[in-house]
Amino acid sequence: MRASGVAGFFVVAGMLGLALPAQAADLDIETSPMAVEKAPASIDREWTLTLGGYAMVQPDYAGSDDYEFAFKPIIYISRADKLSRWRSFNDSASIALWDTGAFEAGVVGQINWKRDASDSDDLRGMNNVDYAYQVGGYAQWWPADWLRLRTELRYGFGGFDGVVADFAVDAVHFTEFWGGMALSAGPRMTLASSGYTDAYFGVSNEEAAAAQALGNNLTPYEAGGGIYSVGFGGQILKRFTPNILGSVFAEYKYLMDDAADSPLVVQNGDRNQFQAGVSLSYTFFLGFE
Repeated sequence: MRASGVAGFFVVAGMLGLALPAQAADLDIETSPMAVEKAPASIDREWTLTLGGYAMVQPDYAGSDDYEFAFKPIIYISRADKLSRWRSFNDSASIALWDTGAFEAGVVGQINWKRDASDSDDLRGMNNVDYAYQVGGYAQWWPADWLRLRTELRYGFGGFDGVVADFAVDAVHFTEFWGGMALSAGPRMTLASSGYTDAYFGVSNEEAAAAQALGNNLTPYEAGGGIYSVGFGGQILKRFTPNILGSVFAEYKYLMDDAADSPLVVQNGDRNQFQAGVSLSYTFFLGFE
């Protein structure tokens, strides 16, 4: 099992000042099925600390057709009256600098886990790719109380130098079933510059020679920028108590353009990429405003 992004998460959190996950439309705790009961008015503005984790199955590396178990931590700080806000499992850590309720914008941060050639036999001969740290901005809009549109634009450095842009549309349905849940699903698209795509899908002449010497028949390849992937994701959120929140989530990505044409994908991997898992978190009420 890989502790995906554990060390990197705290680097990003420090850069953003304990960054909070992106928070969406301001859904009142009293009316949202996500909440078991309304927080007393006296603690509405109380600060809370939420800790937990995501356990998931994901590709060994981007473009792989082999899968592994991974873990990603959950840590964020929020006011008590914001606990019922819906959020997506694939939102980057973020801080809202402008929040009108329906529209929100701010800064984001994300970490890419390092890729070692030892992660898979399909990477024999390839150079390692170090941790990559991404920072940038985001904007999201709720044109209706059941529909969220979100985009993130991030610049990465470390393992790669380039730009990545994510676009997501989520239809969110709140139901009273099983004491209240939130169901969501929608399309995704990612654009990436050549700096990102070539770092994870390019094969240099030296790497190709080393790979072939080790029996890994990779050919030289230089990957350019463009549409990195399109896909679809969904999740179910359930707040069991005012303190405990759980989720089930899944996402499908279809690699596009130069990423899909890489020998790492065509010869050794699969352009169809899946991710699925569960999460569980516990919220501590800190006792001060």
